[in-house]
Amino acid sequence: INQTLLGNERATAKVLFNLMKSELEKEKSHQLKWQDRVKDWKLIQKNHVVQSFRSGILQEEIQNPPAVKTEVKNMIKEQIVLSEQRLEVLQHVG
Repeated sequence: INQTLLGNERATAKVLFNLMKSELEKEKSHQLKWQDRVKDWKLIQKNHVVQSFRSGILQEEIQNPPAVKTEVKNMIKEQIVLSEQRLEVLQHVG
């Protein structure tokens, strides 16, 4: 009877060990899948941010800002006035 009980205990311990091992393997598999999903999600988020940046940077307002256009026009007008004044001075001197 003692041999049978010892055999049963060993069998029970082996079953419990195999069950725990199986559960740990499942948990590890789920953890790896989770890590892959997180990595995929981060890649999707990064691609979305990059795409948003690219579409934003290509807008006309960013490529050719109105304030810069206005400033360039003002500088050209000022340059014309200065050139006319310089020409008048040169004509007066010459």
